Amino acid sequence: MKARLAILTLAVAPLSAHAQQSTLEEIVVTAQKREQSLQDIPASVTALSAEHIDDLLNAGENIRALAARAPSLNIESSNGRQSPRFYIRGIGNYDFDVNATQPVLMMMDEVALENSVLRSLPLYDLAQVEVLAGPQGTLFGRSTTAGVVKIDTAKPTFEEEGFLNAGYGSRGTMNLTGAYSGALSETVAARASINYLDRDSWIDNTVTGDEFGGFDELSYRFQFLVQPNDDLTALFKLHGFHQEGDMPQVFYANAFTPGIEGLRPGFDVETVSHDAPARFELDHFGASAKIEYDYEGITLTSITAYDTVDSFSQADIDGGLQGGPEAIGALGRQAFFSVSSGDGLSDHHQFTQEFRFSGETDSAYYQFGVYIFDEDIVVDSSDFGNDGSRLTLTQVDQTTESLAVYGQAVFEITEQFDLTVGGRFTDDEKDLRVIPGPGSAAPAATISENDNYFNWEFAGNYQLNEDVSLFARAATGSRGPVTLGRFGFTSRADTETITSYEAGFKSVLLDGRARLNATVYSWDIDDQQLTATGGSGNTNEILNADTEGSGFEIDAEAILTDKFRVTFNMSYNDTEISDGSLLTELCSSTPLCTTSNPIVDTFPGIFGTVNLVAVTGNALPRAPENIYNIILDYETPVRGGMFYATTDWNYRSESNIFLYDSTEFVAEERWLGGVRIGYRGDNGYDFALVGRNISDEIVAEGALDFLNQTAFVNEPRYWGLEVRRDF
Repeated sequence: MKARLAILTLAVAPLSAHAQQSTLEEIVVTAQKREQSLQDIPASVTALSAEHIDDLLNAGENIRALAARAPSLNIESSNGRQSPRFYIRGIGNYDFDVNATQPVLMMMDEVALENSVLRSLPLYDLAQVEVLAGPQGTLFGRSTTAGVVKIDTAKPTFEEEGFLNAGYGSRGTMNLTGAYSGALSETVAARASINYLDRDSWIDNTVTGDEFGGFDELSYRFQFLVQPNDDLTALFKLHGFHQEGDMPQVFYANAFTPGIEGLRPGFDVETVSHDAPARFELDHFGASAKIEYDYEGITLTSITAYDTVDSFSQADIDGGLQGGPEAIGALGRQAFFSVSSGDGLSDHHQFTQEFRFSGETDSAYYQFGVYIFDEDIVVDSSDFGNDGSRLTLTQVDQTTESLAVYGQAVFEITEQFDLTVGGRFTDDEKDLRVIPGPGSAAPAATISENDNYFNWEFAGNYQLNEDVSLFARAATGSRGPVTLGRFGFTSRADTETITSYEAGFKSVLLDGRARLNATVYSWDIDDQQLTATGGSGNTNEILNADTEGSGFEIDAEAILTDKFRVTFNMSYNDTEISDGSLLTELCSSTPLCTTSNPIVDTFPGIFGTVNLVAVTGNALPRAPENIYNIILDYETPVRGGMFYATTDWNYRSESNIFLYDSTEFVAEERWLGGVRIGYRGDNGYDFALVGRNISDEIVAEGALDFLNQTAFVNEPRYWGLEVRRDF
């Protein structure tokens, strides 16, 4: 049955992985919880191959390297290698609290990873990454108003296979990744995967004379596939991750010049002036079991998972050396007082359970299921002295329980037209308790929130001819009620609900050697959960506001010759805060930032005058209008193997960092380029020169607005060598 309802937005693997192809390969995805051709699913999906992702990660990067590699996708973090934040089609949550929820769901091996710290897990030994744009409220449920980033790791095989990859490059970055898979018996196969990454300290601290910026990470994954007969399959997984380093995020004090966009003259990414210590660490363990049983044409599936993580990050938040009036506005300086704080999870447990059954008839495919989510976390938030001593401790204990039932069916109305219908009912409950610890001035407090809601989806696809199809989709999604209690400052927000519409076409050209696909979309969100962060007290407050957006995505891919392939995709997103009553605090930095938003009220604050500004009409934070992505692949046979060269370039336009407009606090536009040039021998060896950010473009990625005009930036240029052996 041909339920051809998706727009294909494909970032293709290097040609070296698909030697000498004359037509584009079919991409198989599981975005609808079953294996399908990418062009046969009723949703906008981007498929990133394992080979292409490896190219993006070979500089010691983490999941943030996927930012802007798919249309409308952005990823950033103010916690460095921990707690990535995702945005799709301009919708995300830039809240830096470790108990904040996001409207983009990250899944790994069909398990939802709710907490942002869990999303710090490294990417290695992958099968594929899929990005589902737009609300996914029917099949994936809560926290999917913007979309889903779905990660699938490589699975056990009964045939013996494996690889070992080693690399060394800039900043003393060393990585070692390996995997081995094979049969333990006629009915049991196993796969063991390991990843180690180490980086030397490389940033000079002018205050202490020391260097920092170093870290090391060790990850493991063991999987066991049991197939006692043709009807029963069970996959069991154990995985873990340890990480530690000397600086979670590098903050640069007064990196901006007042009234001017961009990093100030004299800025040096390799030099800071920090007068307080820093560190970060994380320990994770998880286990899961997926069991499938086929009974008379119906497939019963159970997915059970448990994850726990312990983490803490401490940094010199002000990013500079403390001084008096002479420090105001000076690069690397902080006036009058220092701020050193840290956050982490001292206790975290997440349990998920999904039961579903699926089947098909001559003219329909259906699936129905039940989903259970249970999470308990304890957040530690502390202030520290410049000597590293803990001054205060405030804890937040938060529990989340969610129960959902869902169903989806795809009907073949005619040979040319398919209709998809889906629905999901969800009941969410959150309880938060503030626990003042030693030195804390926060009052004890509790918040309880609960809500239930229904999401739906309708999609249709018309096969115009053998090579062209037209589609349309309407869907809703919801993010349940949220609670927050950073340093005892509590706030809450109601459930947000998005209604989205999209339409487009898909086409295959040049006898299968090219594809051209496009979609246009618009969305409205009632009560979007926005965060007013920083301000006069360096606290977060959750707000509800109405927002809207629209845009388009284009994807093109072509095999130009047997040796040369080109892939191009782009997106345009226009977002707007459409709530005239929404006010937020303007920055309290010294010197003050420059804004075009009207100041509607002022009142005294702890550190000076607080200015409230109206932000209606502003674009959403971290929502660049334009994203372009181009990949060029070339390969040619040489004696005993293949020479190959791949280069990828990504453009992201500027975007606001906060709810208000500011000349200084802008995530700058940038072009980032990478290259991989290598030789793959017929004997299984691969030798390559790799480079990331080869133009060494350094721009502001984020900022803090409550002290001085502090910024954090992207990774500098990287060059390295890699050797891989497949066996």
